[in-house]
Amino acid sequence: MSQPMPPISLRRATLPNGMNVAYQSKAELRQFYEDIFEKRTYLQHGITLAPGATVFDVGANIGLFSVFVDHHFPGSRIFAFEPAPPLFALLEENTAWCTGEVRLFDCGLGARPGEAELTFYPHSSGMSSFHPDADQERAALRTLMHNQLAQGRAEASARAAVLRHEEELLDQRFVSESWVRPVRTLHEILAEHGVDRIDLLKVDVEKSEAEVLEGLAEGPEGDWPKIRQAVVEVHDLGDRLREMTERFRAQGFTVTVEQEELYRGTDRYNLYAVR
Repeated sequence: MSQPMPPISLRRATLPNGMNVAYQSKAELRQFYEDIFEKRTYLQHGITLAPGATVFDVGANIGLFSVFVDHHFPGSRIFAFEPAPPLFALLEENTAWCTGEVRLFDCGLGARPGEAELTFYPHSSGMSSFHPDADQERAALRTLMHNQLAQGRAEASARAAVLRHEEELLDQRFVSESWVRPVRTLHEILAEHGVDRIDLLKVDVEKSEAEVLEGLAEGPEGDWPKIRQAVVEVHDLGDRLREMTERFRAQGFTVTVEQEELYRGTDRYNLYAVR
């Protein structure tokens, strides 16, 4: 059932690099920072950017990747999309200090324009989805927690507490809210803003990635030739990873697929595509 939009209460933290940002979850903030600023997850396997790049941040969450691009590649043109109202408010706050051109869209992207119900997890915002599956998401988070413990990311006492209270922690992480949110297509956005080149299309949308790409116009005069590079988190449901790999290769991309150690045992993979 759709819920009323929540009041926004800003919490702020200073990152290891000195940036002060608003955040939804302290645990997620640490993970986002590590992935984006330390590991540079979106700039691997041949993905490069330069100042003045045009970047689409689809599934922007609180905006750390948009902030990273603006900070490291001055003058970039950033299009950031986030349909969850609490996260969009934080995205606005965090990108307000960007010096380049940043356009924000409080909508999802899909195969066709319309509306869809979004399930939002305040304590696991990165798993919020237009296609919620409580069993899948709970199993994935359980695996992530175990992987983190196996990698020695917590003190012994903390590891014991996690294992002792695992089910209660998972229950808390998947308290949810839902809203009906607008959905647009990539083709609409490209046409509306006169975008003729995307230097990097980053897509992290929790099981909607195939629909996002279906919103591109096909053919030599369509939208695919405008995309130079892409990084997509793929949920390998059915045969999706193979299908998406073949789709990018058919469009002239060299594709690399990687599963980070933290995600071993889940259905989540990163697909890197370079034209």
